Amino acid sequence: MSTRTFSLRVLSLAAVFLLAVTAAQLPAQSPTGSISGNVVDSSGGGVPGAAVSVRSADTGATRTTSSGATGAFTFPSLIPGNYAVTAELSGFAPAKVANVTVTVGGDATLRIVLEPAGVQAAVTVSSEAPLIETTKTGVSSVVDEKLIRTLPTNGRNFLDVVLSTPGVVKDNFRVGDLVFAGQRGTLNSLVVDGTDNNNTFFGQALGRTGSGRAPYQFSLDSVKEFQVNTNSYSAEYGRAGGAVINVVTKSGTNEFHGNGFYFYRDKNLNAKNYIDAVNGRAKAPYHFDQFGATLGGPIIPDKLFFFANYDGQRNKTPNTVILGIPSNTPTDPDTIAGIAKLTALAGNWTQQQNQDTYLFKTDYEIASGQHLSVRYNRQSFTGVGFESAGQTIAFEHSGDSLVNTDTVAGAIASSFTPTLFNEVRGQWAKDNEPGTANSSNPEANINQGGTPVLTIGENFFSPRETTIKRWQVADTATALFGTHTLKGGFDYQHDNIFNYFPGNFFGSYTFQSIASFNRGAPNNASAGERYVQAFPGTGTTGPITNPNLQDISFFAQDEYRLNPNLTLNLGIRYDFQKIAQPSVLNPDTALLAAGLRTDQIPEDHNNWGPRLGIAWTPGTSGRTVVHAGYGIFYGRTTAIMIGTAHSNNGINVQTLTFTGASVPTYPNRFVTPPTGGTAAVPIVRSPVLVQIEPAPVTSARLLLPDTPREP
Repeated sequence: MSTRTFSLRVLSLAAVFLLAVTAAQLPAQSPTGSISGNVVDSSGGGVPGAAVSVRSADTGATRTTSSGATGAFTFPSLIPGNYAVTAELSGFAPAKVANVTVTVGGDATLRIVLEPAGVQAAVTVSSEAPLIETTKTGVSSVVDEKLIRTLPTNGRNFLDVVLSTPGVVKDNFRVGDLVFAGQRGTLNSLVVDGTDNNNTFFGQALGRTGSGRAPYQFSLDSVKEFQVNTNSYSAEYGRAGGAVINVVTKSGTNEFHGNGFYFYRDKNLNAKNYIDAVNGRAKAPYHFDQFGATLGGPIIPDKLFFFANYDGQRNKTPNTVILGIPSNTPTDPDTIAGIAKLTALAGNWTQQQNQDTYLFKTDYEIASGQHLSVRYNRQSFTGVGFESAGQTIAFEHSGDSLVNTDTVAGAIASSFTPTLFNEVRGQWAKDNEPGTANSSNPEANINQGGTPVLTIGENFFSPRETTIKRWQVADTATALFGTHTLKGGFDYQHDNIFNYFPGNFFGSYTFQSIASFNRGAPNNASAGERYVQAFPGTGTTGPITNPNLQDISFFAQDEYRLNPNLTLNLGIRYDFQKIAQPSVLNPDTALLAAGLRTDQIPEDHNNWGPRLGIAWTPGTSGRTVVHAGYGIFYGRTTAIMIGTAHSNNGINVQTLTFTGASVPTYPNRFVTPPTGGTAAVPIVRSPVLVQIEPAPVTSARLLLPDTPREP
C-alpha cells in the first residue's frame, strides 16, 4: 500500500470516528482549563435544570449552561484566570461562588448548594483553590503566576522554574535540556498558547533556548502560568515520550497593569578570577544587564484587550586564552618564530549574549461565548564568540551564533450551545539559526609534545545555518452529553527545514609541533600530522540537506464521570510523522545486498496510543484521591537524525585526508578534489529506523494532603 493511499484511508477513518463522537478537541494541548461541579439542594440531592453562569473577573466574559439530570455542569475551554459562578432556579435562593481560579489544563470542581427561597435571600461564598484536583487522572503540576514572579531564576529563563516540579533535573550530557523521570530532553514537548514551540531539528525549544546559546525566547514577565504533564496524561497530549509543558502567555484585562525592571552585574562587584589571580593579570571584564517592561489593559472595556512586553539582555563574559606551551619546548628558530605568530593570535577575548525579545498579544470578545486571540513574538539573539570557546581557542577560531525566531499564533474559541464548543488554532513560525566565522583561513590545531597549544582559523563547521519554517493548523471542539465529556480532533504541522553543515569543507590542519606550524606543512605523518578536507559528491547537495517533516495527529477521548467521586478517562491517539525522503542512492553492492537503501527512510504507521485513567475520591472530604493510569506514548524522531541519513550516505560528502608531500601549505586549501588524498572510510548512517515497541506507562498514586496549600 502506498503512503498516499494509507494516509487517505487514515484520514477517512478519522473523519468517520470524529463524526461518531460529534466533537473535536485540539491535540496540540489547548491553553485552557475548565470549571465543573454539581448543583445540589440542602439535603445533598442533585438539582437538574438550574441556570449556571460563569463570568471572568478579568475581562467580564460570560458563559451560561444548565445543570444536567444529576445536577452536574461543565464549562470547558476557559482562559486561565479568576471567575465567579452563579446558579439559579425558581424556588431556590440564588447561589454564587466567587474567586474560582482556573489554571491551564486544570479543572476547578465546585459543589453549589441551593437553599429554598425564603430561607435565605442569596448565598455567596468565596472559593478556595482545591487541595487536589479530584477529576484529573494524569500526573501533572501547575506553576502559577505567583511562583513565576517570586522564584529566583538566574538568567530569567522561565523553563528553569520547571525545576521546582517533581521528578525533573537538568541534563548534564546535553546542557540546557530538562530530564523528566530519566527520559532524555529530546522526548519532551513544549506547547505555547496551544501551538507547537519545539525546534524539531535539534529536539529542543524554538530558538534552542537554555542550551548555552540563546537564553530564552519568551520573557519571564510574559508568561502567565504553565502546566507540566509528566505521566499518564490524556490522549489530547502527544508527540512526546517524556513531559509535555503547556504554557500560557499573559493577556490584557479590564485594568491597566504594567511593570519595568533592570538587573545589573559587573566586574566591579565580583572577585578576581582564579586564573587571572595566579597569572598576575588584571580582573577580567564581566558585565551583565537585563532590562524590560510590560503593559497590558483594555482597548475597549469588556471587549478588546492588549498585552505588550519587551525584554533585553546584554551579557559580557571573558574568554581567557592561555598558550599551552610545555616547559621542555625546543628553542630552534622555527619554534621561536611559531610562538611569536601564535602569541599574536592568543589574546583574551570576550563572549557576549545580546538579546531582544518582543511580544504583543490581543484578545477580542467577538460575542458572548466567542473569543479571538492573536499573538506575535520575536526573539533576536547574537552570541558573540559562541561558535567556539576555551582556553586554547583563538578569537579567530570562533564566530557569532545568531538566533532569530518569529511566531504568529492565533485562536478562535466558540461556544455554539451550552454543550457544544469549537476551537480553531493556527501558527506560522520561523526559527533561523546561522553561525558566522571570524576567519576565512582553514582550521589549524597546533600541538606541542602532545599538549594542545592553540587552535586558529575558522571553526571546522562554520559558517553554518539551520532554518525551520513552520505552519500549523488544528480544529477543536468539545461536546457534553450528560456525564460524558467527549473530545477528539486533529492537528497538522508542516516544517520546511534547511540545514547547511559544512564539516571540514573549508579544510582542517593538524600540526604536532610549533615548528611544523611555522613551516606551514604538516609533513610528519608518523606523528599524526595531516590535512583533512571534505568535498561535495558529484551531482549532490553536499553539506546541504532538507529533512522536512510533517506531523499528523488525531485522538478521541471520553471523560466519563460515573458519579461525583469517580471519573473514568478513556482515549486513543494516533501520531504519524511523515519524513522527507533522500534523493541519493548509494549503489554499493554490500549495502544493497543487506537490503539497505540510502534513498529510502521507512515511516512508522502504527503509532496508536491507548490511554486509560481513573480518579476516585473516597468519602466526602475531598482530601484523599486515588489516581491510576495506563498509556502508550510516542516521541518524535528529530530532523537532525534524518538530515544525517540524507548526507552521510557515502556519496554526498567525500572526506579526504592528506599526509606527506600531498599536504598543501597553510593557509591554502584545495578548490576541487585533487589526487593523492586518502578517502576516509565512509560512515553510512542507515535510514532504516529500528522499530522498538514502547513499554506501556502505568502509574498509580495515593495523595493524602496534610496541610492546605498556601493561597
